[in-house]
Amino acid sequence: MLYHGIEYSVVQGIVRYHWKWAATVSGAKISGYGRRTRDEAIASAKKAIERSLQKQRFKHDFINDG
Repeated sequence: MLYHGIEYSVVQGIVRYHWKWAATVSGAKISGYGRRTRDEAIASAKKAIERSLQKQRFKHDFINDG
């Protein structure tokens, strides 16, 4: 799946109602899970991608304004 140009995946874990997600943002791997539903895992992945992109933008702005 894609979110803001970042590819991420969501898979069901071995345990019932356990969904895992993973993505790579600028070479950094991020991952997590949604405990109840696939949609919860997708929402969690999107939030994490947003946070990673914001950190990346902040670093870029800080370095350029430095």
